[in-house]
Amino acid sequence: MSKLKGYRVMLGLTQQAMADKLDISLQSYNNKETGKTPFNDKEKKALKTIVAEVKPDITIDELFYS
Repeated sequence: MSKLKGYRVMLGLTQQAMADKLDISLQSYNNKETGKTPFNDKEKKALKTIVAEVKPDITIDELFYS
């Protein structure tokens, strides 16, 4: 999940800020960003929208599966 971390850093957001945007706990976000637990579909869509601020053509597949 290092690609997601890279985009999060590019956006200038902390893990706490991302957790807040997804309405989940910091611990839950950390576990998801580090690959310990998967993001659900709703969270993936929200993250795609957030990352689109710096990479408008990002796809969910590119963000999570490549």
